[in-house]
Amino acid sequence: MPGSNKTERNRQLKANRDAGIGDEMGRIPARIKDAAITMTCLTCKSVLTCTKTNTELKRHAEGKHGKANYEECFPGAEVHRAALEKRVTKDRKEVKGDGLTKAQRRKKAEAGMDDLLSAGICAKAGKGKKKGR
Repeated sequence: MPGSNKTERNRQLKANRDAGIGDEMGRIPARIKDAAITMTCLTCKSVLTCTKTNTELKRHAEGKHGKANYEECFPGAEVHRAALEKRVTKDRKEVKGDGLTKAQRRKKAEAGMDDLLSAGICAKAGKGKKKGR
């Protein structure tokens, strides 16, 4: 009788513990996040999180201190924003080789089929299938 999923999972966790992988229970996290970048306002010393758009920092500088340029309150925020943006774009899945969207690929495929049909070449039906017999 085959083992249950629970038995298989426990076997894998034990192997992880023996190999020194994961935490003390042998669990491996699916995704490990980097620590958030926090910045301190020079004027009021409040701590805010730096994001890839820095909307919270901009809103704080304009609302609390009346400064249109948030770089005065948070020096170096643009450098951190650029680094976060670079990391996010690097982590995204790679686009397929041609760099086309799904709709553009579909149009390209349809155009290719039109070329085949106009040249008199047709695609064969599935192997071994005969219609009407």
